[in-house]
Amino acid sequence: MRIAASYIPIFVARIGSGASAFLVVKLASGGNLEAGVVLASYPFLEAIGALIAGRWSDTLGRKKTLVIGYVVRSVAMLLLAWAFYTRGTPWLEALLNGVIGLTTAFILTSSLAMATDLTEVRNRGLGMGGFEFINLASYGVGYLLGSALYSALHGPSAYLVVALFTAAATPLFAKFLSETRPAAPEEGRLLFSVLPPSALALLPVWFALTSIIGMAMYAPRILRVGDASHGAVQHIVGRLGENLVVGLLFIGALALLGAGAIIFGRLADRWGRVKTFRLGLVGGLAALAVLNAALHTGLGPVEAIAVTAPLLFLTSAIGPSILALIGDEADIRYRGTVMGIYSVVLGLGIGVGSLLSGMVATVFHSSEINGIAAAALAVYASMTAVHIALSRTYNLAIRETAAIRAG
Repeated sequence: MRIAASYIPIFVARIGSGASAFLVVKLASGGNLEAGVVLASYPFLEAIGALIAGRWSDTLGRKKTLVIGYVVRSVAMLLLAWAFYTRGTPWLEALLNGVIGLTTAFILTSSLAMATDLTEVRNRGLGMGGFEFINLASYGVGYLLGSALYSALHGPSAYLVVALFTAAATPLFAKFLSETRPAAPEEGRLLFSVLPPSALALLPVWFALTSIIGMAMYAPRILRVGDASHGAVQHIVGRLGENLVVGLLFIGALALLGAGAIIFGRLADRWGRVKTFRLGLVGGLAALAVLNAALHTGLGPVEAIAVTAPLLFLTSAIGPSILALIGDEADIRYRGTVMGIYSVVLGLGIGVGSLLSGMVATVFHSSEINGIAAAALAVYASMTAVHIALSRTYNLAIRETAAIRAG
């Protein structure tokens, strides 16, 4: 029951984040490149916030760090809604969106540390899979909510609704959520000095995966589902509207990844962390290759993603296996600091993906989606090569931590 309660803050936060991601890219001032900058400010500042949040969650407390993050985040979201109403500059919008990302890291890192506190080696893969499911599924629900609000309200009012929801939800968990562990000594170390050795080899793959998420978040800016689709899909777009269909497409992909996170999290406990991670690594590479091939043959985005879905499902093995491996090896005194790496890489990856998408969309005027898909494959393949090179060059053996500790 306590492990389920630890998921509540991230559930509420990610609904707001998902809705915000859709609405910000639609409402941002300026052209494609400026929209990419506004969108990217959130994840980049989230990465910086994780460096602070991990430390605070250990020394100040998980719950206090969470509440601070939520209060400041709510204020920043209300100010961003005001900026959209007054048609502020892209730089003001980027600043406020960055503050929202910074404080979201407090929520994400503390919630993840709580979930890690409440699991043991024998069930940590499942616990991390549950965290990933809530993280992805609630983000998808928020994204669909954002698309629906934009379809209904057509402007800044849609973002104001999301900001008010976030502010109103804060007391729901601030009162009932309990602390999971005592504060660590103040002389604790910083994030990169307490990372387990295996993290260095694993993080390039995690960066690649989050970069692709950033590219997907940018897609509503340039995606024209109806123009590129045929038959039943075109009929659905005509009935529901393009914005809502994009939201449904996004939540469908995240629901698939979230369900896979639970299944592969349990597999990581039973079959092994490393084997599960490698299964996801190969699945991701195959998924992106098939997606590019499908788009190149003329399939629309919806049809191409449907063809790719089984391989996309395998990709969901990466997240829970990496989190379980790092969580197993983390020093319990500085677990919050170590788990902050999740938000650091998540923020950097999504930020790079958002900026890269803006650049690709600016260059490829008539084939933006094909260009972004090709960029995603290039990033993933290059980061996979870096992962392999690091493992071989520095002899970083990624151990089956669950088996070692169980024995």
